[in-house]
Amino acid sequence: MKDKLCVTSTGDSLFTADFPKQYKAGQKEIRNFFNTCDLKMTNLETNLSDFEYFPNEYSGGTWINVRRKYFKYLKGYGFDFYGTANNHCMDYAFDGLMSTVRTLDKNKVKHAGTGCSLEEAEKPAIFTKNGKKIAVFAVDCLYTNRSKAGMETRWLKSRPGVNYLRTNYTYNVSETQLKQLKSIAKDTHINFSREQSIATGYALPDKEGTLNFGGINFTTDKNVPVSSCNKTDLKRICDNVKRAKKENDYVFILVHCHDDDRKAHSTPAEYMVEFSHALIDSGVSAVFGGGCHELRGIEIYKGLPIFYSLGDFIYQGMRVEILPADFMTMYGVNKNATAEEGLKARSQGGKIGLQTQEKNFITILPRVEFTGKKMTNLSLIPVKLGFKCNKMMEGLPYIAKGEEAKKIFNIIDKLSKPYGTNLKFVEDKIIYKK
Repeated sequence: MKDKLCVTSTGDSLFTADFPKQYKAGQKEIRNFFNTCDLKMTNLETNLSDFEYFPNEYSGGTWINVRRKYFKYLKGYGFDFYGTANNHCMDYAFDGLMSTVRTLDKNKVKHAGTGCSLEEAEKPAIFTKNGKKIAVFAVDCLYTNRSKAGMETRWLKSRPGVNYLRTNYTYNVSETQLKQLKSIAKDTHINFSREQSIATGYALPDKEGTLNFGGINFTTDKNVPVSSCNKTDLKRICDNVKRAKKENDYVFILVHCHDDDRKAHSTPAEYMVEFSHALIDSGVSAVFGGGCHELRGIEIYKGLPIFYSLGDFIYQGMRVEILPADFMTMYGVNKNATAEEGLKARSQGGKIGLQTQEKNFITILPRVEFTGKKMTNLSLIPVKLGFKCNKMMEGLPYIAKGEEAKKIFNIIDKLSKPYGTNLKFVEDKIIYKK
């Protein structure tokens, strides 16, 4: 119907290898679900190149890349949009980032989140679906300063990179604890360089009741949240959303965020809640979070959904084809070792790591229906990723049924209850009830 729109998005497609023939049926079933939606989105958490570019000095944890010829496997799900704003987008430096952009363009698929400038990286992809104009943004909260896209000036070229949200952390302490920290700072000289910068005018002194201790901020003001959004970035992103909303019927955003509230990894950081609320206040119709590799709760804010994390949609972390010397030396392996040998060393022979935790191998596929500005229906499909199985099938998604589906429902239901979100399990589906 012309007055309705149905959208879906996935968590992270950490995609590093081809799909085996025996996965065809599983992919087809998921694609059939996607075909019931007008707009299908995913977070592309990889680089697209043939390993012809040098690895960056740092990575998002593992240097992630997949050969261009394998992109057809991911494309086979039928996605309309690929978010590229994540902590792996610079694993192969500027060349790797721009190779990903060019490869997506060559495949004639729309994307957002990275580019040759901040202006390009923050620009949304635009769609017309079911007679409605739609803008889709992608933002990374786990950036490093070296991955931030830059702006062109009249004198200098722009810098390729990611669309980013900077954040502030300030830890609450008592007055006694603050005095102790000041004493430690004095005895250890940990702030010597900072004191020199203050003395020469390059840094501002600490305000009353605060202390910068070796780069970590502390305050005695209990009203200051531990984490918050950088106000400049928050305004920039929200202003972009407001402009897009004036020109489009709907605005959606994919947000890549690993940070938690420091109590449980399944609970988002305070700034992610602040950011998500501000986005909806600015005109976003749904926030699709990912990045932390596991599910987080669902909040319905002003009648619109915030998925704080959809977890992993594909997790082929153990099928990385090639890793650089930096990775090998980090784990005491010969620099010319295979990726498999390096990953085995890091995981202590498969005993520790993300690939050993089943919570990283479950997800949900939301189906969000809108009529006009209102969300009129929300259902979720439980999905299981291949876990501790044939290596070729590991990390590939299939629709969960029966007890597997019920188990995923119990997890997302528990995570969502603190937000007052009521979910029901009906015939292997999860239904939101107002």
